[in-house]
Amino acid sequence: MINNNKRIPVHILTGFLGSGKTTLLREYIEQGSAHRTAFIINEVGDIGIDHHLTQRLDGETLLLESGCLCCEVRNDLKASLLALLNQDTNEHLEQIIIETTGLANPAPILATIFNDRELSQAVVKGKIVTTVDALTAEQCARDIPEWANQLSSADSLIFTKTEKLSESDIHRLQNLCSATNPFASFYIKHPNNTATLAQAIHSTTPPRLLQATHEQPAYFSIRSIANHSAIQTEAINVESVDWQRFSIWLSMILYRYNDQILRVKGILKDSNTGNYVLLNSVRKILAPLEIIDKETLNSPSLGLVFITRGLTPNDITASFNAFNISPN
Repeated sequence: MINNNKRIPVHILTGFLGSGKTTLLREYIEQGSAHRTAFIINEVGDIGIDHHLTQRLDGETLLLESGCLCCEVRNDLKASLLALLNQDTNEHLEQIIIETTGLANPAPILATIFNDRELSQAVVKGKIVTTVDALTAEQCARDIPEWANQLSSADSLIFTKTEKLSESDIHRLQNLCSATNPFASFYIKHPNNTATLAQAIHSTTPPRLLQATHEQPAYFSIRSIANHSAIQTEAINVESVDWQRFSIWLSMILYRYNDQILRVKGILKDSNTGNYVLLNSVRKILAPLEIIDKETLNSPSLGLVFITRGLTPNDITASFNAFNISPN
């Protein structure tokens, strides 16, 4: 039965084909981290292989059989989530983990959670964890748009298949991924570390956007810091905004550029209320705004980061400045 007093976090485990999602999930279950956890396994095709690999005795695992969660708001996903939440056996459920296919874009999953009134009262976005195959990452960055979608959506990245990589290889991989998603946390999957997924999901470390220091100002400089497969990161250094004008501008910019904007993340001060607000969007899907305690900010720098595809450098900044959003 749905507990209206407690919203259940829904974590999303995504990553390109063959990057090790199911292995991580199996280890997560086997090490005992999955207590009071329900799973939704999404697969393309008629045979639910991953579903069978992650069967467990003390919880609920559902197979979403109708294809890849990558195109639209999904009524089947809504039905599966509500079915889990309404079961008496899941009265003490503490979290739900969705494992997507290797081709999925997390944005429609978020749209399903955020845009449905019934679901939004029962669940809340947890962590988006993306697995990155260290052996194929550079090729995927060049050739696979889905890879970039998954990477740019992530709160945390888990590098898999790193056994034969040197420290310099790992550093190059981190730089490659930071160019597309500068605020995701990194985790390296080692053969003897079976707690990687648990670390990524349950970490209370603030996002890297909150950890920017004066020695690392690149996250807020107004310039492109990436250009992989026409993907670039444009950052706007702005501290205080008129929230009403900003909201109008953000809605306009998200719909104007549509799928060319992969992700937006930022921390801004509302000039009217004085609140510090965490903003997080995957494509046009804007997560509920969060009020941030000023004391948790490790840097006075505030601003916005846009991950885009195919835009001219400074398109977003020029529009922002023209809209006169910052208070005089």
